[in-house]
Amino acid sequence: MSQSHFFNVDPTTQIHYVVDDHTDPWTTPSTLVLVHGNAESTLAWYAWIPYLARHHRVIRMDIRGFGQSTPMAADYEWQMATLINDITQLLNHLGIEKAHFIGAKSGGSMVLAFAALQPNRVHSLIAVTPPVVAAARVSLSLQQIEQDGVKSWARASMQGRLGQNVSEAEINFWVNEVQGRTARSTLQGYLRWVPKLDIREDVKKITCPSLIITTQGNGLRSVDSVRSWQQELPQSELLVIEGDAWHAAGAYPDQCAQASARFLSTLF
Repeated sequence: MSQSHFFNVDPTTQIHYVVDDHTDPWTTPSTLVLVHGNAESTLAWYAWIPYLARHHRVIRMDIRGFGQSTPMAADYEWQMATLINDITQLLNHLGIEKAHFIGAKSGGSMVLAFAALQPNRVHSLIAVTPPVVAAARVSLSLQQIEQDGVKSWARASMQGRLGQNVSEAEINFWVNEVQGRTARSTLQGYLRWVPKLDIREDVKKITCPSLIITTQGNGLRSVDSVRSWQQELPQSELLVIEGDAWHAAGAYPDQCAQASARFLSTLF
């Protein structure tokens, strides 16, 4: 079953999360925490759940500002430490001492940073197309959002996210139901913070089993640039998907989720 919940991380900020648990009721399943990327929500993982929730208790969270969590003001000062604290508070709220983590895009950056700084709370991590240092085109996205709005920006950037062969129906879903529902004020602050993202030193501290997923033909970062830091993780694997989308978790959910399920199965 899937159940939607809220809790407060501070007096003004409410975090939304969804619990997907289709495991046998007589078992004690492991917990997976899923962390989405920029301008997304728990809906970004919809196609992953059938592969994961049968054998794991899956927690999908809307990070602050996004989805059904409290929107952030345009002048909000985003910090990785705050996002990591939100994840920590979610674990504490649910009474979870240690979990497996999956993150996509900047959500992948968050789970990498979390594993580096909170290693005692992480069994393993899977990061799908995570930036360890920001891409250069963020300022252009911010300009378009401020001029034309969130949905216009989402539609204009969707083929880069999901690949050149994405259907119009799929584009409409991501624009209207996922990214387009993000508050403009949240993105105005978030996209001023993202260019400062640099966790290259943090990833060197990660010691847990890790799966890193990237794509061969995306326009944001090369496979070699990903491999350069992935190889520094002592218990890591790199999966390269043949495709041109830079949002592999959304564009190739079956392939990514199946690979993630296989990876997790090797740990038990």
